Amino acid sequence: MKRRELLKMSAAAGGLVAMPAVLRAASAVELTVVHGSPNKHVISAGGVEPWMNKLKELVGDAVSYNYFPAGQLANLKGLMNAVQTGVADAVPVPIGYVSDKMPLNGVSTLPGLGSSARTNIDTYAAAIQTPELMGEFDENGIVPIWNMAYPPYQLFSSKGAIRSLAEFEGRVIRSAGGSMNLAIESLGAAPAEISASDIYVAMERGTVNATLSAFSSVKGYGVQELCDAASTNGSFGTFTNVFSIRQEKWDTIPAEIQDAIMEAGKFTEQHVGDLMDSDTETLGKEFSELGMDLYAFPAEELDKINGALESVHDSWVERLAGRGLPAEAALEKYRKAAKQA
Repeated sequence: MKRRELLKMSAAAGGLVAMPAVLRAASAVELTVVHGSPNKHVISAGGVEPWMNKLKELVGDAVSYNYFPAGQLANLKGLMNAVQTGVADAVPVPIGYVSDKMPLNGVSTLPGLGSSARTNIDTYAAAIQTPELMGEFDENGIVPIWNMAYPPYQLFSSKGAIRSLAEFEGRVIRSAGGSMNLAIESLGAAPAEISASDIYVAMERGTVNATLSAFSSVKGYGVQELCDAASTNGSFGTFTNVFSIRQEKWDTIPAEIQDAIMEAGKFTEQHVGDLMDSDTETLGKEFSELGMDLYAFPAEELDKINGALESVHDSWVERLAGRGLPAEAALEKYRKAAKQA
């Protein structure tokens, strides 16, 4: 049963806590859970582990885990392959790193479509149910359980503040790929595709002198140690991860436990969204105390920057439509979901 069908059963799923005996009587399920982020990173500490704990709370010993965090079995770019080949049963799929397999889902990373982690997460949770986005999960043999989308990305620099559109010219900025490349290019800078786990080394060596990221992710990789300035009011897109279970594995899980898995997913989306939004303010104060220059783009320059970023949507649609993909429909439905979030 697909996720979209399960969500229609939310009323039944809402009663899970009231029927622990039924769940405990179900067949035991063993899940191999794998991710590629540091143990203290928000993906791990704020997402995967709270989901595992919540599911345990709901079903007790009906589920057990083989847990391999922090790249023990697969790095960030290898997570999709790990779940598809059966090395893992469940992973947080990093959408920006699988644009070759899930290009339409890259709509979730476009700039200017959300104002907070919670709105970004709620938007994506609704948009995943559309045929355009869900179809890519079906094609790749995975079932989406919950998503985490960061607050709007800010600009972190190791070479001083960039306060105007003109100052982007000539800068080399780390990119996760996909639509982030388009955003950086629209600003007049050069994107360098680098995995999140390699940002620290790349910035330390001077391969890049800035990155677009969220405060919680910067902290997770220790990158704040190398940065001396960060914007606070930009909207440079985001990065999304979708915790997914291999379809073949999903089909072996009893219906009661499938319901509990989805219920734990709803909890996790709310939990991690609230956590990241709170962390943005808390970490801003921490980074400022470390000497980082936290600044807001002047209104006139912000208008110029946002104006430049508007072209990213058109470029994204044009590029994917050229491959015969329904990008315009995906973007239109995503925008509708964003307005309702």
